[in-house]
Amino acid sequence: MPLIDDFLMYSMRVAVGMKEQLIADMFNVSIARVSKVTITWANYLFMMLGSLPIWISREKVKSTMPLKFQRYCPNVRVILDCTQIALETASFLTLQSETFSSYKNRATLKGLIGVAPNGLVTFVSPLYTGCISDKEINRISGVLPLLEPGDDVMADKWFLIQDLLADVGAKLIIPPFKHSAQFSKEETEQTQAIGRLRIIVERVIGRVKSFHIWDSPVPLTLIGSVNQIWLNCCVLSNYQGPFCFEE
Repeated sequence: MPLIDDFLMYSMRVAVGMKEQLIADMFNVSIARVSKVTITWANYLFMMLGSLPIWISREKVKSTMPLKFQRYCPNVRVILDCTQIALETASFLTLQSETFSSYKNRATLKGLIGVAPNGLVTFVSPLYTGCISDKEINRISGVLPLLEPGDDVMADKWFLIQDLLADVGAKLIIPPFKHSAQFSKEETEQTQAIGRLRIIVERVIGRVKSFHIWDSPVPLTLIGSVNQIWLNCCVLSNYQGPFCFEE
C-alpha cells in the first residue's frame, strides 16, 4: 500500500480507536498486516516526536505563563499528575499482580505527565505497572533531574514528594489545607486559585485520552509498543491549540 494509506491505517487504530478486524476488512488485508503497520508507525513517530525537546527553560515558562499563574504561583515550572490506562488482563499470575491497580480495581499501566502553566506537555514518563505508587514513579521517571533550585512544582495533595523535590532544591505547591482553623481571606483565595489552576493538567490528560485507542483496554499484542503510542499521543496533544484560561 502507499505510505499515506499505511498512516491512515495507524490513525484509524490510534486516533479513532477502530478494532484491528474492522480495519483489516476496510483495507482488505490481514489482521497481522494491521498490527504490523500500527507497530511500525508507532516506532517511527516515536523516533521523530521523541526527539523533540519538549522540556522548556524556566525563562520560557515564565514568559508564556498566564496572568493567573503569575499572580498566585509565579515560580511554578511544571504541574505533575499521574494517570492510568486500562490493560488487557494477562493470563500469567505474576503479570496480573504487577499490573493490578487497587485504585482502578483492574489491570492498568500508569504514567506521569508534566504540563507547563501554559498547557504544553513538557514531560512524559514511560508507562509503569499499575501497582506503582505516585512517589515511586516521580522518583524513577526522570523528571527530578530536569528541575532546578528555586522551581515550584504543582501537584495533587496526595503527591508525597516534598523530600524528593527538596533534594534538587525545588518545592511542592499544594493548597494550604487546614483542619482545626478557618482559612484567612488570603488563604481562601490562594486555595481556590491553586485548585482551579491545577485543573489544567487534567484537561491536558483529557486531550491525550481523546485518542480513542485508550477507550478500551490495551491488548497484550501491543504491550511492546504501548510506550511509543502513549508518548506520540502526549506530544501530538501539544498541536491541538491553546487552552482558554479565562474559563
